[in-house]
Amino acid sequence: MSEPIKTRPPQVTLASGLVIASSLVVLVSAWGQVASLGSLDTQAAIDAALSDPPVSSLGLDADGLTGLVRVLALVAAASACATGILGWWVRRPDKGARLGLTVFAVVVFLAGLPSAWLPSGSIAGSFVAAGAAMLWMVPAREWFATGRWTPPPPREPAPARTPAATGRPGAGGPPPPYAPPPAGRPFGEHPSQPWQPQQAPRPAQRPVPVLRPGAVVTAFVLTVVMAGGLLALSVMWIAMAGLAPDLVARLIDEQQPELAEAGVSADDLRGMMLAMAGGFVLWCSVALVLAGFVMARRDWARRGLMVVAALSAGASLALLGSTTLVLVPAAAALVTVVLLRRVEVRRWFSVEQH
Repeated sequence: MSEPIKTRPPQVTLASGLVIASSLVVLVSAWGQVASLGSLDTQAAIDAALSDPPVSSLGLDADGLTGLVRVLALVAAASACATGILGWWVRRPDKGARLGLTVFAVVVFLAGLPSAWLPSGSIAGSFVAAGAAMLWMVPAREWFATGRWTPPPPREPAPARTPAATGRPGAGGPPPPYAPPPAGRPFGEHPSQPWQPQQAPRPAQRPVPVLRPGAVVTAFVLTVVMAGGLLALSVMWIAMAGLAPDLVARLIDEQQPELAEAGVSADDLRGMMLAMAGGFVLWCSVALVLAGFVMARRDWARRGLMVVAALSAGASLALLGSTTLVLVPAAAALVTVVLLRRVEVRRWFSVEQH
């Protein structure tokens, strides 16, 4: 019978690689969907979908369905950022990472279904969900629960055939094997004290690692979702401003006509967009790096992420007059600060690492 071992099961490694690779495909396909919404092929696919059920029963027109596809693609891209990062963290038996990966895998799968019929759509979200489901099966379930898993027993080789003895010792059979005489006691040892071999010292046991608090995992997931989603949007805007400046100018004319009336040129708007998107990319990258070091139990990263989250909450609340959507990232940032200041979290970071 096999004994439980601590090494990672091969099923977990396979599921982790499948989730990470499929998340990258979802990100690329989501960017392609948003960038090609104005193409003739995509508009033809949208018109065809409007005439067939179940889309025809939604009461949407071409512009409404286009906006719905854009929102779903952005949601899928933000969730794919989370699944890609959490797909790496499940390589260690972290129950919080597995739970977060499962939740965002469902979001990626559902958000990718309505746009799978587009020319730039893909079914990579199904592979993300399949990889997350593998983490809840045996032996991954046993490994996440106990840190060990029991491999299947190896096959026993067939017994080799040996020629039977043809007689007993002394009656024509083979002689018995030679057994050496028992060794005498060492020189100078008292006869009443039998000699015993000296045993090797046992290796020192490793200290039991301290479990990661759930508040740390929750703060990590919130940071990955918000910063990862904003990072994906910023990269998409940089790509659109660099590859399709005419499309950006047309969108700005349709949604912000007062800027053109104020004398702001398209080149000025393009430069402002690139500068803002570049700043968001840098800011989100710093937040994601700090979140990764927080999961690795670095107290300086915890303090840095608290500062970044507090500044993000303040900046979001400052834009509250323009749109109420900023309440979502502001609330997530404030919750992150509160979670990282909890007593059990500070105690976990203060434990000496071995």
